[in-house]
Amino acid sequence: MKTIKKAILVLITILLVSTINAQEETKASLDIGVDFASRYVWRGLEFSDSPAVQPYVELTSGNFTLGAWASYETGGQVVGQEFDLYASYSFGPVSLGFTDYAFPVDGVSDGYFQMKNHIGETTLTFDGVEKFPLTAMIGVNIYNDDQNSIYTEIRYPFKVGETELSAFVGAGNEIYSLDGDFAVTNFGVSASKDIKMTDSFSLGVSASAIFNPDTEDAYLVFLISL
Repeated sequence: MKTIKKAILVLITILLVSTINAQEETKASLDIGVDFASRYVWRGLEFSDSPAVQPYVELTSGNFTLGAWASYETGGQVVGQEFDLYASYSFGPVSLGFTDYAFPVDGVSDGYFQMKNHIGETTLTFDGVEKFPLTAMIGVNIYNDDQNSIYTEIRYPFKVGETELSAFVGAGNEIYSLDGDFAVTNFGVSASKDIKMTDSFSLGVSASAIFNPDTEDAYLVFLISL
């Protein structure tokens, strides 16, 4: 466990140094916002059975990104509380990423500093190019998951009028599937658009029809972004 903690500290140090160096050459930007989701469904798995508030903050400098994202279920259930830290670096359309997923527990103590409440994942992502907009990603859990679960997903964007859409399909094993074997756990269609409220403010809205054939579940999730 000490080795894991040291590795995380070294990674954070490298990321911070890289960000500082990048800032010397490229102006950094900071994005802060919050999403209101009718339900938190991630990779075809339900993480809350009531609406969720999902704040985020993201720093971008050149090809480097650092961010924090959280989801808090409004129903007050222990399940569905999450706080993640992530970082990525892009090499053109290809990105390398790392996410530390934390699942604090409501009560006297969230236990955030107990590593058993965290899962780490590394990702490799192809973000698509103009002539071939298909995106693809693969993620592998690297700590606190003895099975080193793998999840992979492809997504194809298209447009109908002013509405942005994307069709997606994802598959995973171990923690993602009921029997631990690779299975399609997430497919569907997402649609999003900006609704202009004033000359200087637009409201982002999206809806996703999500199907998980492995668990035989289906969801229609609505999201408002501020």
